Amino acid sequence: MKKLVFCVLMGVILSCSHSRDLTVSVSNLSGREIVDYTVEIPESQYRGLPLGDYFAVVDDEKVPVEIATGLLGDTRLIFPVAVLHPHETKTVPIRPGRAEGYPKRTYAELSHKIGGHFEGQQYVDGFSWVKPNYLRVPDNFKDHAYYIKYEGPGWESDKVAFRFYLDQRNAIDVFGKKTPEIVLPFVGVDGYESYHHMADWGMDNMKVGSALGIGSIAVWDGKKAVRVEKTDSVICHIPADGKIRSQVMTCYYGWEANGTPCNLRALLSIDAGSRASHMELRVDREIEGLATGLNKDRAAAFFSQINEEEEWSYIATFGKQSLNDDNMGLALLVKTKYIREITEDDRNHLVLLKPENGFVDYYFMPTWELDWQPVATKDDFIKCIDEVMARLSSPVEIKIN
Repeated sequence: MKKLVFCVLMGVILSCSHSRDLTVSVSNLSGREIVDYTVEIPESQYRGLPLGDYFAVVDDEKVPVEIATGLLGDTRLIFPVAVLHPHETKTVPIRPGRAEGYPKRTYAELSHKIGGHFEGQQYVDGFSWVKPNYLRVPDNFKDHAYYIKYEGPGWESDKVAFRFYLDQRNAIDVFGKKTPEIVLPFVGVDGYESYHHMADWGMDNMKVGSALGIGSIAVWDGKKAVRVEKTDSVICHIPADGKIRSQVMTCYYGWEANGTPCNLRALLSIDAGSRASHMELRVDREIEGLATGLNKDRAAAFFSQINEEEEWSYIATFGKQSLNDDNMGLALLVKTKYIREITEDDRNHLVLLKPENGFVDYYFMPTWELDWQPVATKDDFIKCIDEVMARLSSPVEIKIN
C-alpha cells in the first residue's frame, strides 16, 4: 500500500512539473538593437520538458522551437526573436504545439542523380534527382562528374545561400539571393551552367577558382594554403533542416594535412535572418597550420580588425569582386584566441588557426549589392560586420523561469 501511494505521489509530481509552461526571459544588456537573434537554451535547463512539439510566443507571434546540436554534442533548444531593443527584456512562454504559420527560413540539402552510371569520372545516361541528404562520396570522385546537384551540399537562410564542392576542391561558394524565399531546391537541376547566369532568384556570384572561396578549410604548408584535397574517404550528411537552423556535416577520414594523416569533422550551420555561416571544426590529431581564409581579388580592398583585447576579430574584403562584376563583401570572423597568425599567399587572405583540444570555430559572411536587402557600399558592409560582431560579443542574458 505504501509503495502504491509513493508511486501515485511521484506520478503527480512528475505530471505537475511537466505540465508547467517553460518561461524564458531574454534581455539585451547592450545599448544596441539586435535583429534576428536566435535564443539558445542548454539541454540542462530544459530537460524537464517531455518529448513533443513546442512553439514560443514572442511579441504575440507563434515562432518555432527546435532542437539543435553542435559539433561537440552540445544540444540546445532554440527559437527566434525578431528584434531586441537596447536594454529590453522579453518574457517568452514556451508551449506544446506547432508554429504552423511560421515560414521556413533556412534550408539544407544534398542531392544527386540516380538511374545512370559512372563512365570513368563522369555520371552518364538517364537519371532522376533524389535527396537522401546523406552520401559517402564515391572513391576517386572528382569535379564536374555531373552527379551531385551543384557539385555538393547546399545551405541557405532567407538572406544568402552557400554550397561547397564535395570533391578534391572542397571550397565554399556563394549564391546571392534577390528574394527571401528558399531557392536551393530549384538550383542546379538543369546542369552546372545555368546558375552562373542571372535569374529571378539571383545567381552564383562568387569566383572561387583554385582559391579558398569564403571560409574553406585548409592547411598552411609554409608557402601557400592547401585545401582538403587528399583523403581516404568522405561522408557528408544533413543533420538539421529546420525553419530557423539548418546544418551540413562532413567527415573527412585520412586527411593528409602537411604529411599528418588525421580525421576531420566539419559542421556548418546557418540561422534564420543571418548572412553568416558558422563553421565548427574538430581534428583528432594535432596538426600544424590549420587555416581558413578569403579569396584575393584585385578589384577588392582588404581590411581587418584584430584586437587581442576583444573576444572576436575579423578580416574582410570589399569591391567589384562578384562574378557579375558587382560590389561584394566577404568577411571572416574568428575568436581572437583561435588566431595564430594573419598571413597571405598568391590567391588568399589567410587566418592560421590555433585549435583548443582539436576544436576551433569561426563565422563567414558575404554581402552583395543586388541582394534583396542590398549592401552596395563599403560603409554599409562594415555596418553588417559590426552587427554580427555585436551579436557575438554583446551580452544577451537568458533566464529560465
